[in-house]
Amino acid sequence: MAPSVMAAVLVPALALVAPGCDGDGKSSGPASASRSRSEAVEAAKPATVAPKDFCETWHEADAAPTLTLPPLRAPAPDKGASQRSRWINVWATWCKPCIEELPRLAKWQGELGSKADFELWFLSADGDPEAVAAFAEQHPEVAPPNTTLELQEASALQPWAETLGVEGQAVLPIHVFVDGKDRVRCIRTAGVGEDDRGAIEQLLMSL
Repeated sequence: MAPSVMAAVLVPALALVAPGCDGDGKSSGPASASRSRSEAVEAAKPATVAPKDFCETWHEADAAPTLTLPPLRAPAPDKGASQRSRWINVWATWCKPCIEELPRLAKWQGELGSKADFELWFLSADGDPEAVAAFAEQHPEVAPPNTTLELQEASALQPWAETLGVEGQAVLPIHVFVDGKDRVRCIRTAGVGEDDRGAIEQLLMSL
């Protein structure tokens, strides 16, 4: 399994107002006290993983490949003139990390939808419509009205993953983040947990 979290980056130091000076050039007490309080508050803030470090593969906008979907059992929704970004979660009914995170992704979709204009698509890599239909009866996250797509054949996963920039053997789950201009900006081949929410929120807001 690919590493679930890349190196955290430190939060930039808070910009502080320079201590005030009295007539003889000495720092005044209140400003120094204010600086100490500010530094203490800043030191207490947790480090945040930047979107680029969350992604295993990151494409800048001007060099990002255009999204091309693999052969699907049924056509994907028509994007039309929409400029909404997309978060595509590639999963399978036999993938335990995939199953574990499905409710979390659906919950975040509702919570983050007020901050970022995006669609969450679930793409099954099973290649087995009967298995997916049976699974969906117990897991509403991958059932309508949510957008659920299916590969025609499971064997299509690897060649498609390579077109996205995934190196080596494709390992599920795969998270693909596409901006409003259909450019693949970020790929993560690992499950996501609560610690990843901040980076995902920043990423979605930036697309």
